Amino acid sequence: MRRPFDAVLFDLDGTLLETAPEIGAAVSLAIAEQGLPPVDIAAVRFFIGHGVRETIAKAYDTVAPAGTTEAKRNADIDAALLRFEHHYARLAPQSQPFADTVSTLTQLRALGVKCAIVSNKETRFVEQLLAGGPLPGLIDLLVCGDTLPKKKPDAAPILFALEKFGTTAARTLMVGDSSIDVACARNAGVPVWMVPYGYNGGEPAEHAGADRVILTLTEVALACSGTVPASVTLADGLASAP
Repeated sequence: MRRPFDAVLFDLDGTLLETAPEIGAAVSLAIAEQGLPPVDIAAVRFFIGHGVRETIAKAYDTVAPAGTTEAKRNADIDAALLRFEHHYARLAPQSQPFADTVSTLTQLRALGVKCAIVSNKETRFVEQLLAGGPLPGLIDLLVCGDTLPKKKPDAAPILFALEKFGTTAARTLMVGDSSIDVACARNAGVPVWMVPYGYNGGEPAEHAGADRVILTLTEVALACSGTVPASVTLADGLASAP
């Protein structure tokens, strides 16, 4: 059986790496330094997906006093973003790959499948996160939140990856953990699979409209091996994708 995909594009936070604890801690520290109450670190996982500044802004709004002016809000968020970078540089190396991340990427590399990370996180934060870990040697392309003028859910990041890889939309798969990833894939016309353990704003993965919800990343490697159909091992209750 011919493998169904020549390239796989992965979201980063909540898909390849468990990053919410470190992001939450860095956001809380940065906002507290603006003289505000502590942020609920566990709640920050629901704000991840649109980029660091937006994550900080959503967390800021949960603790900012009523009547905060827009000018004060923007100034505090800008200051918190600078402090976040300081704290995240220390905390990011603590983030760990999910159980099947490295083995899946290793298998895809052996199969000759191109792999990219497509993240809304800015390049400097992605590089902090990946530094010293196993992922850089297994990834062929990084498309970050500041690589292009537009980011997910716009189609631009995926279309950029297709051009770089020389692959077609039909033979490129997006794998993510949120409705942002699904919308990006739909806008670019590529199939999209979703993991259920990531950061989808607290909404069930099944509600995001992906072609498949896969329980682990291993299913991506199995499908790309060409030894099993790409529609097998679906999450319970989901119909097979065409």
